[in-house]
Amino acid sequence: MLLIGLFAVPIGVGVYLSFRSDKIGSFVPGQFVGLDNYERDVFNDIFVEALYTTLLITLIALLIQIPVGMGLAVVLHQNLRGTQLFRSIFLLPMLLTPIAVGLMWRFMFDIDLGVINFLLEEAHLSRIGWLGEKWAARMAVVLVDSWQTIPFVMLMTLAGLSALPEAPMEAARVDGATPVKAFLFVTLPMLRPVLYITLMIRVVDSLKLFDIIFILTRGGPGRSTQTLGLLSYNTGFNFLQTGRAAAIGVAVAVITLPVYFLWLRAQKAAQ
Repeated sequence: MLLIGLFAVPIGVGVYLSFRSDKIGSFVPGQFVGLDNYERDVFNDIFVEALYTTLLITLIALLIQIPVGMGLAVVLHQNLRGTQLFRSIFLLPMLLTPIAVGLMWRFMFDIDLGVINFLLEEAHLSRIGWLGEKWAARMAVVLVDSWQTIPFVMLMTLAGLSALPEAPMEAARVDGATPVKAFLFVTLPMLRPVLYITLMIRVVDSLKLFDIIFILTRGGPGRSTQTLGLLSYNTGFNFLQTGRAAAIGVAVAVITLPVYFLWLRAQKAAQ
């Protein structure tokens, strides 16, 4: 009952506020406005642009994080010399808070004093305005998010590899399968439930990405990195429109609802 209350009360209050015109600091009492907040803030170009940006960043991030995380896990699973040291090093980004990560990378991305542009110049390449150009800013967000979350994918995959039975792999080696074929046709199918759950967790985390973007770009330049989470924050805390921000939050919950059913399917596949 306590858990139901902790979830049901905030959701109920959010849905209730989404039908009202409440504003923070206003002396005029809020009124019931029905679907006006949804018509004004959900079915407009700004919301669609934020949805596109959210899905784009999520897709690019997953295309980087899943393969790289799996590759690192496969290498570390071989238990080569220095594996324990490298495993500890790779896990360090995951232990840092997103705010600290965002601040650190913000300094590194600085166009004049940042170490990344310094390295580019050392390689005889042009400087990049990482946080001041549309696609460069998006790639910067993807890079920072991937840097912090690839260790999670690696850890999940490594745990899955450690739990797999050895008999099928030994049988594949006896039959003359190469390491690549053994991984693709024996290891990968057995690893599918773990990868499915890892993918769902990363999808949910990417769709609600906020803190790294808030520190790095604040949604800029323009609105090129403004995700749905940042749009809801700006509406509620910058423009003080709590009712409209609640409507955006409810819309985001409805959009991400299919991911919940995929999550249930992933859990069943893992059992």
